[in-house]
Amino acid sequence: MNRTRLRDLRTAIFFLIAYSISWAAWITLFARHLSHRVGGGFWLYLAAVLAPHASAVVITAVERGRAGLRAFYCLVFRRVPFRWIIIAISVPPIMYLTRDAIAIAFHLPHDSFFHHPQRTLAALIFGQLVVVLGEEPGWRGFALPRLIERLGPNVGTLLLGIAWASWHLPLFVVLGTPQYGTPFMPFLVELTAWSMVITLVVMHARGSAVPAMLFHASGNLCAFTMWEPDTRVFALGPWVIAAAIASWRMPIRVEA
Repeated sequence: MNRTRLRDLRTAIFFLIAYSISWAAWITLFARHLSHRVGGGFWLYLAAVLAPHASAVVITAVERGRAGLRAFYCLVFRRVPFRWIIIAISVPPIMYLTRDAIAIAFHLPHDSFFHHPQRTLAALIFGQLVVVLGEEPGWRGFALPRLIERLGPNVGTLLLGIAWASWHLPLFVVLGTPQYGTPFMPFLVELTAWSMVITLVVMHARGSAVPAMLFHASGNLCAFTMWEPDTRVFALGPWVIAAAIASWRMPIRVEA
């Protein structure tokens, strides 16, 4: 087997491991009617969230050993130019505030633009820290560079966005999760759009996954604390435009 096919196989195994662990945990939550916030349900949910990171570590260790793991973490947590940190944090609230401004300008019906989350702010921030550390080293630290190398930044990002959104599928039937009872297709469009913007920032940040973590956390915090319009086109429109701009401005390769 040549090196390209072997690398593709290991990338596929990465997704298989991440999906298998996460879906097994989430399906158990659903089948046993467990809460993901307390007791055994919490530990199952934690295992599911950490699965992409764990899968990346396993594949990297098998592929390149300890030296490879050191190189992996050096890339994941590589120092990021300050402007890209600011951009990663700022884009989600700017997008939400843009929607709010449109609602005001066109006298559209809306709820309060800010609301209290179900959890305390400290618990919310800690939860997002766990989420981004569990997911992004896998999605953007491991999978994204391989998909870009194989398919280019736009197609690779599109594939990763679909895979990332689909990974969440069991959560749409797990009571108490943010995805429960909501339609999947708007979620798929939004996360694919997020992925395109994230890739643009990551490539300008020399491949570091840190801006992906910051963007992901910022986006989730906005979703939990800011108004979400019922009209899907209105809710997704700004993100689709942002994704199109990111795709147009995408560099050919990661900045040195």
